[in-house]
Amino acid sequence: MNLKYHLFILLLIALVTATACTPDDVDSTAFVMEKYRARVADLTGNLKRDCQEDVFKEAIRLADSLLIDRARRMRRIDGRPLRPNRPGAPPVKELSEPLPLRPLFPFEIRFDTILRYNMLLDSLHSDSIDKGLLPPLDLDPLNDD
Repeated sequence: MNLKYHLFILLLIALVTATACTPDDVDSTAFVMEKYRARVADLTGNLKRDCQEDVFKEAIRLADSLLIDRARRMRRIDGRPLRPNRPGAPPVKELSEPLPLRPLFPFEIRFDTILRYNMLLDSLHSDSIDKGLLPPLDLDPLNDD
């Protein structure tokens, strides 16, 4: 009976060593690349988070400093009378009525893309002529030079 157990144990050991010694089909480069990508993703996530935190802190600090500076300026001039004119200086000219606001460019230029593009080309061409890069165009049709 002892011999049966020894054979069984020997067979069990042989089976365990046979299965343990089989080579695993693990691709080490793929495993390393997977770990590398995960590590890079973690590090870039940490850097982005830290950068965003720094930007937010700086923006908050700048906004707070602007608000504090504005409050200080308002406190300095709050309740103070207007500054008097220099003696002997002419009085400040004031408009009889406010000037009406009007757009810088007319409606046709703002919304006509072809016209706007042609104006851009004309301005680029005139800049090139001013810099001496292009000869000036002769737009006189009667000139036969």
